[in-house]
Amino acid sequence: MARKAPRTKRGLRVAVLHNLKKHAPANGTHPADAFAELDNESNVAAYAAALRAAGHHIIGIDGNPDLFRRLKRLKVDICFNTCEGYRGDAREAQVPALLEMMGIPYTGGKVTCLANTLDKAATKRILEAYGLPTPRFQEWTHADLPLQDHLNFPLFVKPNREGTGIGIDGGSLVRTEEELRARAAYILKEYGETALVEEYIPGRDITCGLVGNLTAREAGRPIPDLRDFPLTAGGGLDWNGVHLFPISEVDHSRIPNMDPYYSYAVKALTAEEYPYLCPAPIPEDIAAEVRRLTVETFRTTQSLDFARVDFRLHIGENLKPYIIEINSLPGLTPISDLTLCAQAEGWTYARFIQSVLNAGAERYGLLARREEPENGGARNGTAPHAG
Repeated sequence: MARKAPRTKRGLRVAVLHNLKKHAPANGTHPADAFAELDNESNVAAYAAALRAAGHHIIGIDGNPDLFRRLKRLKVDICFNTCEGYRGDAREAQVPALLEMMGIPYTGGKVTCLANTLDKAATKRILEAYGLPTPRFQEWTHADLPLQDHLNFPLFVKPNREGTGIGIDGGSLVRTEEELRARAAYILKEYGETALVEEYIPGRDITCGLVGNLTAREAGRPIPDLRDFPLTAGGGLDWNGVHLFPISEVDHSRIPNMDPYYSYAVKALTAEEYPYLCPAPIPEDIAAEVRRLTVETFRTTQSLDFARVDFRLHIGENLKPYIIEINSLPGLTPISDLTLCAQAEGWTYARFIQSVLNAGAERYGLLARREEPENGGARNGTAPHAG
């Protein structure tokens, strides 16, 4: 039986915080995919409709420099935070920092978590410190750095602080030092940030998402072998406060004209074109290890309420899972990866969004009891896929 999501005793005043593409900075030149993570009005309307279905009073606010003044006047109970930020090295952490200063509850990771997990190299250093498998890497601050001896070609080069496949295309996979330096120079110039250089893992792209929070008893303990815990009827797993959705895979065989990795072009496919399989057709022992590593990554990065962890299964190492990154502020649109995983288990969009809010509200003591949220929410099948 699927985990029952909690609901508040009364409706809350919820500020849905967002950053719209149309408000992105117009000054300067940017790559075409630079603002792909930002929202549009239809996504914000979908968040609001899902939360209204649970009886909450919803106020939509753009997470811009005027946010402090508006929140001070509105007196909301909690913020449903989806802000990716418009600029800055730790842009995802900017709104949470403001909310912390104001003492306003909000959903999702806190300041340190979002600053670290936006920075892929910082995340990988955390994973390595905890002995979790991630491809070997080097962060490049300029294009003439010496390549470290522990790295072997082919290598994969991408912007260090982006999501949604931004900066990932056919030139990301490099096989020579000349290609490596040219790609690093391109990332440094076009995206204005360091380049992450990591060993390429030949294999399969999968993702595993969750909602909830670990109980205090388990928050500091290693995660056990999750094969000992039964799956729900829909293929998810409940374990000590978190609900793991079925694992999803990008089926690259259905898009033969694209590169065999999760690029921006794949992310930009429409819902009808997006070639995913959920549950992913992988052996159960591999699936169990992916689930364990998902919870371990969620725990060690201090993520909260919801997250999605991306993996590559190494075809030369018996499908060993390698952690590529954690999305501590993943897309929540009606056709985002995490949403699709929830829907594959039979959840409505409204139930999924309400569960994210409830996970945050529960942390702040805003919940009265646990029960099923109301139905509602529809998937827009024609919008571009957003991870």
